[in-house]
Amino acid sequence: MIRHYNIPIFLPELACPYRCVYCNQFSITGLNNFVKPEDVKNIIDRHLSSFKEENRFVEVAFFGGNFTGLPVNMQNDYLEIVQPYLDRNLVHGIRCSTRPDYISLQRVKEIKSYGMRNIELGAQSTNDEVLKYCKRGHTYNDIVEASQIILSEDITLGLQMMIGLPHDSEEKDYQTAKDIVNLGARETRIYPCIVVKDTELETMYNSGEYKALSIEEAVIRSSKLYTYFIENQVKVLRIGLHASDELDNEAYVAGPYHRNFAEMVFSHIWKEKFENLKISESENLKKDIIINVPASQINHAIGWKGENKKMLLEMFDNVVFKVNETTSRDASMIPIKLTNIDTSQQLNEFASMIPIKSTNIDTSQQLNEFASMIPIKLTNIDTSEESNEFNFTITTKDELPTVIADSRMPEEAKKNLKKLGNVLFINPTSITYNSISSHPDIFFFQKDDALIYAQNAPKKIIKELKKRKINLIEGEKEVGKKYPDTVPYNAVGIGNLLIHNLKYTDAKILSSYKNHIHVNQGYTRCNLLALNENCFITSDEAISRQLSAISNVNRQQTTDNSLYPHESLVETYGRTSEYMSVLYIDPKQIKLEGQKNGFFPGCCGVWKNNLIVCGSTKNLKEKAELDKFLKDNNFNLIELYDGELIDVGSVFLIDNEQFTINN
Repeated sequence: MIRHYNIPIFLPELACPYRCVYCNQFSITGLNNFVKPEDVKNIIDRHLSSFKEENRFVEVAFFGGNFTGLPVNMQNDYLEIVQPYLDRNLVHGIRCSTRPDYISLQRVKEIKSYGMRNIELGAQSTNDEVLKYCKRGHTYNDIVEASQIILSEDITLGLQMMIGLPHDSEEKDYQTAKDIVNLGARETRIYPCIVVKDTELETMYNSGEYKALSIEEAVIRSSKLYTYFIENQVKVLRIGLHASDELDNEAYVAGPYHRNFAEMVFSHIWKEKFENLKISESENLKKDIIINVPASQINHAIGWKGENKKMLLEMFDNVVFKVNETTSRDASMIPIKLTNIDTSQQLNEFASMIPIKSTNIDTSQQLNEFASMIPIKLTNIDTSEESNEFNFTITTKDELPTVIADSRMPEEAKKNLKKLGNVLFINPTSITYNSISSHPDIFFFQKDDALIYAQNAPKKIIKELKKRKINLIEGEKEVGKKYPDTVPYNAVGIGNLLIHNLKYTDAKILSSYKNHIHVNQGYTRCNLLALNENCFITSDEAISRQLSAISNVNRQQTTDNSLYPHESLVETYGRTSEYMSVLYIDPKQIKLEGQKNGFFPGCCGVWKNNLIVCGSTKNLKEKAELDKFLKDNNFNLIELYDGELIDVGSVFLIDNEQFTINN
């Protein structure tokens, strides 16, 4: 993902010929001395040194005044300073804010040649009456003409607006928003009007001629406007004024100013979403629910000061907020704005399959599938979540995965595990020796579509699994007290491949797989975790060497489809040349009560693209390798508690839909 940065250069009131009734920019910005051209280089260098991401898109932004109203030589002086950074690809574009009545075709052409990509016009309103009372000095027609000129030069247009202006209304605000969309703007900012000291508006406020919006009114109005803009593919760059010490202290008089104004707006949007939930008494939803939301919106969904969660708790017994993987910030699932497309024949061929909106391409599965066939030059990738950031789903506890886990794991881990699914805890039994007597991987083997269980598996767990209609298959063996009678079910199955010490494997498991790999380690599942058909984590050095060798030998299928260490490797399910990626983690770092050590796979469970771990990986000597391994294989890490890694005999997470017997 490419991260976008602005390097702001504030030029307050330098070239503004008017004093709007609400304006005292020196009070708002706290800048009493304007930035000289020679200061720009230092500002750019300082900001660039603070940007850590390698994949970034950087713009220099001239804000705060009337940039195109500056003397032409001064404009050029500012712009020329940026040129070496553009040439070295340290900065990728320039943007500015200016007045609608200071736009000409000639000037726009000239500043475009310097790398100007975005021009924001301080429209504030499209109502001529409001503009007149605010003493803006321009008309709606000026906004229209300036917008047309900017768009004619293929420069991204931004139109800023203000709410709560003198002689304004909610209806006029909405009309301004409609005009912004219709004029072709791709960006906007929503600023609430506030009363600042030493302005004409202060006099109007003190006399009672002007009444400022309350915080609550401004939040409600802004939330409606924000939703409208996003629905119409207009990016909202900012909501609310920039915070400053001056506004926090002596400059502020009245009106909807708050450092967390945007957060309040997003919280209100979520509140309205939740209020619109259609809940009938017949549905009996008075129970635990999970609200699945995008990662960037989780705090907003909970609400400003937790207000949304409090509201939901009036409707439900318990509410848990979780990141929704399907709406997270993932470039494969969100719109990508391509401002420069190097077209090709392939792109045209697949155009019918890929929804294209002028300068916007909404990514889809097709775009990803054909990405290797479509050479696209990306000069700017906008990875904002606006198209889906307020999407959410609600699930009940019944819809979560069924989880089987050791009851002896730490209480904090148990508590957090319950948030992931409906947990069945195995209590210690006398069936086998104490260290493993409550381990799920001793009594159960997890297939893709069923659980195979030992004949003497805990009856309480079997009963609960049957209640949930989990597809169960009874094995042919009982679990015994000592090795090797403890390992018939401690195998690893993935796809069509079974990995185990085949001398001890339960017959029901053995017959379920076409291809087999024999390993000497009987406690295979304790020592081996399959993330997918190609990627494994192990704490057994011999298994690590054996699986890693798959890509380095000639594969010749044995007569019984079994692989022993002294024989060549089996040609597994058509993967004749694929590499098996294996990560080894030293077992000496893992705790197992009553034993010298446990094994890292025994700490783990897999759920979709998540690795669930009982303990913290921060002190693993292989921490860096683990993080890279998970990232390379598109896996997330979920740590159940911040403590030592404990072998709990694996955590089984069972997809109810996949494992449920059809009625």
